[in-house]
Amino acid sequence: MQLRAPLASVAMLAAFCQLCSGVSHGQTLTPMCQPSVSSPIIVATHDQIVAAGLRAEPPLTDTKGFGFAWPDTQMGVIKTAAGYEFFTSDGAFHPRQRWQGHEVGNNNYGSVVTTVGTLDNPLGTGNPQDVTISPNPDPGVNPNYSGYTYIGGGPVYQVPEGMTGAGNLLAGYHAELPSNTLYAVHGLAASWDNGLHWTDLGEVVRPNQSFAPMLAPGFDEIGDGPLVLSPDGKYFYFYFPDWPATTITTTHVSVARVRAASLLEAAFGSTHPHTVPFEKFYEGNWHLQPGIGGASTDLAPTWAPQQGGYLDIHSNSALQRYVMIVDNDTTFYYAESIDGLTWTEPMVLGTFADGVKTLAPYPRAVGLGDNPHVLGKSFYVYYTFLHEENGGLPREGNSLRRITLTCP
Repeated sequence: MQLRAPLASVAMLAAFCQLCSGVSHGQTLTPMCQPSVSSPIIVATHDQIVAAGLRAEPPLTDTKGFGFAWPDTQMGVIKTAAGYEFFTSDGAFHPRQRWQGHEVGNNNYGSVVTTVGTLDNPLGTGNPQDVTISPNPDPGVNPNYSGYTYIGGGPVYQVPEGMTGAGNLLAGYHAELPSNTLYAVHGLAASWDNGLHWTDLGEVVRPNQSFAPMLAPGFDEIGDGPLVLSPDGKYFYFYFPDWPATTITTTHVSVARVRAASLLEAAFGSTHPHTVPFEKFYEGNWHLQPGIGGASTDLAPTWAPQQGGYLDIHSNSALQRYVMIVDNDTTFYYAESIDGLTWTEPMVLGTFADGVKTLAPYPRAVGLGDNPHVLGKSFYVYYTFLHEENGGLPREGNSLRRITLTCP
C-alpha cells in the first residue's frame, strides 16, 4: 500500500499561517477563484449500482426491500499503488448474519462500503466489501451504539508516515437516533486493515439541541464531512450544521476540533481504542463548549437560508486556502477560507436537481494529484443523484455523478 501524504505539507501549512496573520475572524474575505463548472457526467449508472449490490460481500439479504443505495453518505477516497479506493455507506438494512464463519451486521441501516476502481469508475469491477461498523469491545466507549437506527460513513483519513497509526484509517460516521424528526450525531471509527473491518471509537459531535424521542419540529442533518487539518497542523477540524437549543433551524457552518496527536494516540496507540473529546468554536473561543451537545458560533451568519446544507471542506494547494462545497440537495455553492474560520460569501456553482422529483446530495470534492484530499487548480465533485423526493429505498433511477471545477 502506498501511504498518502499528510493533508497539508509543511510548506503549505507555513503559507497558510503566513496568510492567517493578515486576516482575523469576522473580516471580509475575497475569493481567489471563480471556478468554471463542467456539465455533469454519470460515473455509475443505476443499473451498475444494482449489479454491484448483487455481488457485494457479504451478500445483502434484503436487496428487493431496501436495495444497495450507494452512495448514501459523502465518500472517502484514498490513492494506493493499485488505484483508488472509495468508502461510503450503502444505506441498506444489515441484519445479523453469518459470513465465512463470522457474524456480521448490527441490525440497523448503513455501513462503510469499500470499492476499488478509478476516478472514472468508482465502483470498479470487483465485489464491493460491505462492512458494518462493529461496536467497540468496551461498551462504555459508546453506550448509544445499540440505539442507532442508522450508522454509516465514508470520509476517511489515512494516517501518514511519522504519525501514530501510520497507514491506518479513520472514518467519520453519521448515526441517527429514533425520534419524530431527524436527530443525527457524528462519530469516528478506525480500521487497521484498509477498511475490511471497522471498530467504533465513539461519538465526537452532537447538536446543541438535546435528544428526546418526541422532539419539537426541527431537522438535524449533521452531515458526514471529512476531518480537515487546521492551518498549523495541530488539530483536526470537523464542519457541520449545528442545531441550537433555542431555535428550530440549524447554523450554516459550525466547527469543532480535536488535537490530532491526541486523537491518533487514543485510536491507534492504545490497547483500548477510543476517541477523545472535541470542542466547538463558540464566540471566538475554543475552550468553552464541548463537541457533545455544546453551543457553537455560525461561521457564516450572513448567508441566505438556502445556502446551508451538506458541507465538504478541503485544502487547496494551488490557492493556499481551504475550499468549501455546500450542497442544499439541489444547488451547489463554493466558498474559500484562509484560516478555516472566516469564509467568503458563497457563489453559485449550479443547480443539479429540481428539489421536487430529484435530489443531488452528498457532495465530495476529490483532488487529482497523489493525495485526493488536497485539491488543485482543477478537481472533481462527486454527488448522488436521486429520482425520489424523500430519498427513500429502494432508489429507482439513482446514479453517481460528477462535475469538474477549474480555477483559471
